Amino acid sequence: MATSSLTEAVFSLPGEDRRGGVALARDFARRAMANCGFRGNHEDVVLVVNELTTNAVRHGSGRPIVRIVGGQDQLLVEVVDDDDAHPVLRAGRWGLQLVALLGESWGVVERAGQKVVWCELTA
Repeated sequence: MATSSLTEAVFSLPGEDRRGGVALARDFARRAMANCGFRGNHEDVVLVVNELTTNAVRHGSGRPIVRIVGGQDQLLVEVVDDDDAHPVLRAGRWGLQLVALLGESWGVVERAGQKVVWCELTA
């Protein structure tokens, strides 16, 4: 990211209500975008956060964490969980295909033994 002024926000989904935590993650994303002044399409970011956190809740393990780093022109969304299985694009499954369509780029990396699915969006 080449933005000079970046804001970082981190949210951990509640352990007891992981599915309800997806709605909280969407609200968190809206607040994070407002705080960093992101000028891009906020609803695209909310959709990306929704898809990535839903996948972490359904297919991951542990307590998913959402991290958003960005500024006015770029935003990086990361969702971290404890499962080491990498998600794949599959026919008939639209979640990651939607993420790929809305973001400039996306991918999966391992960090400290955890899976990180990320997506970068631009204004």
